[in-house]
Amino acid sequence: MFMRSRTYIAIPPGETIREQLEYHEMSRGKFAQKMDMSAEEVDNLLAGKSTLSPETAARLESVLGVPAWFWSGLEATYREDIEKVKRENAMKHSHFDGTASKRGDALAPARNLW
Repeated sequence: MFMRSRTYIAIPPGETIREQLEYHEMSRGKFAQKMDMSAEEVDNLLAGKSTLSPETAARLESVLGVPAWFWSGLEATYREDIEKVKRENAMKHSHFDGTASKRGDALAPARNLW
């Protein structure tokens, strides 16, 4: 499941898995069987709805021949990017006008302390 903001896009590792399945001419059913996963688990993995665990990364390495560290890195990047998208989209919907609040907002311009 892609998530977007103005400057970020979060792409799940499942997109790369899909590309690998196409490259290897492997059906989802065959992939599920080789991964010892249900069709629903495969669908959730491809959509980014479930976390790609180190165990799953190791199985992907065995099935697709792509190193586990690569899959783990894609997963970490995806989860980081989701947070960036959420944060940026939340800021877009806030009504921040660039002025400091009465309580000394952390986003207020820095004052000259000398």
